[in-house]
Amino acid sequence: MPKNPPATQCIPMSKQQVLKAIRLSAKKLGRNPNLRDLRLLGRVSEQVLYKRFGGLGRALAAAGLEATGPGFSLPESTLLLDWAAVARKLGKVPSIHEYESAGRFSNMPFHTRYRQWTRIPEAFRKFAQKSKLERDWQDVLKLGDAKVTNQRKAAKAFVRPRVRKGPIHRDPPVYGRPMMLPELAHEPTNELGVVFVFGMLARKLGFVVLRIQPEFPDCEAMFEVARGVWQRVRIEFEFESRNFLRHRHKKDGCDMIICWRHNWPECPPNIEVLELSKVLEGMI
Repeated sequence: MPKNPPATQCIPMSKQQVLKAIRLSAKKLGRNPNLRDLRLLGRVSEQVLYKRFGGLGRALAAAGLEATGPGFSLPESTLLLDWAAVARKLGKVPSIHEYESAGRFSNMPFHTRYRQWTRIPEAFRKFAQKSKLERDWQDVLKLGDAKVTNQRKAAKAFVRPRVRKGPIHRDPPVYGRPMMLPELAHEPTNELGVVFVFGMLARKLGFVVLRIQPEFPDCEAMFEVARGVWQRVRIEFEFESRNFLRHRHKKDGCDMIICWRHNWPECPPNIEVLELSKVLEGMI
């Protein structure tokens, strides 16, 4: 009598069996399953998935689940409505950490669209007005308006201390502005500092580093574009994004520039820029 296969052993499946496994896995996880989830929970092999549907995204769509991540455009409405649902649940505008704990997506799709986390309340107001959803989301709009007002008041109240200007001596080391973070006391002033800050934030931003090398591009990593969906990216570290031109790197040789200061508005659209100074503004 044949024995039942172990829980982690994949078995041949029809299309309907695969779809059933996907739906059951999604129900157990509370999110879309990834390939590893399907292999462990549903005993669906990658080979069967691609043979039956041609890929994970098509299989998710056939199962009635929203396909997000590499190769799929994530509508702005999907992002903003999920952000608004988290804000309503918390009764306040969420920080990055609060959203990633309660929301469906990572910070990266928001950063790609809006660059700064603090811009999302205004983006949601414009979306609600355009979509005529203001009545449905009045509570969240009030939370966002209050947050924006407080940010503007804080900006006006901030007085930059006067700094004595003079020659920079060669011998003493040079430091950036104080940040007073547990891991780093001052802002970075060079590319190595950018690498260190990225290392500090990598897990929080949804990155898993595969390798770092002295050749171009500097880093290869996976990052979570949506819950359970990962994408491989080639990363070049620069202190200022414009240094990418100065160093004469190939524009088709990497997917992302991670820098401290983004000063290259003409950056090709195929290269995403992650400006760490702006990311930290929304975290501190």
